[in-house]
Amino acid sequence: MFLKDLLPVPNLMNARKVLFIQPHPDDAEWGAGATIAALTGAGAEVVYVTVTDGSWGTTDPDVAPAELAATRRGEQVEAAAILGVQEIAWLDFPDGNVPAGGTPVLRDPLVSLIREYRPDAVMGPDPWLPYEAHPDHYNVGLAVAASVVFAGLEPPHRVKGLSAHSPAMLAMYSTARPNTFITVDATWEKKLAAIAAHKSQFSGPSWEMARFFLRVQAEELAARARAAGKAAADAALVETFKVLTPLHLHCNQGAEDW
Repeated sequence: MFLKDLLPVPNLMNARKVLFIQPHPDDAEWGAGATIAALTGAGAEVVYVTVTDGSWGTTDPDVAPAELAATRRGEQVEAAAILGVQEIAWLDFPDGNVPAGGTPVLRDPLVSLIREYRPDAVMGPDPWLPYEAHPDHYNVGLAVAASVVFAGLEPPHRVKGLSAHSPAMLAMYSTARPNTFITVDATWEKKLAAIAAHKSQFSGPSWEMARFFLRVQAEELAARARAAGKAAADAALVETFKVLTPLHLHCNQGAEDW
């Protein structure tokens, strides 16, 4: 008997209700768009939570932050619809200023959202990605992981009408230590169409570079998955995740290699 036999990794594609938490508009499409399309195509309900207003996401010195935030909100609604996502919760933290992930400022609203929507899977960025320099990403990732643990505990974050709820899994995207490999050949074009809806972020040469980068990355991940016996021999494109249960996320010395 091994610990991995006691705490098996859940199957992400079995999730029927998913709360997808992203730092900025477009992170969901970039990090997991093809998997989101596969989930909704299989009948799952996916709800987005966008933490920031996206007001810093430009190199154009003439765009006002409020104008960019409004543009990006509209782009996110369009992109989500392409992937079959109809509902988005907006937390509107200032872009680039997400509070530290271990503090209640972001964690508590996320606990409330988990208790409200009661998903069986929560998805968020992997805060332990080596060399991740954007504080919004690692702070959101840490807050998501903590909220998955605390949402299932009754005393903390007690709010009238919201009882404790423990999701079956946390699926972290943009991860360096994946344990879940999703073949996305059939939904790849939907991912690209959804990313293209973020016109303020991707257009002209930057869009062509993004398409090329994502394709090569998905091909490399597919080769890795095939070699490990985690994907079919004909799988051409793969998105990866680190999937853990709440029990993996506290005092578990082996979770890194699970």
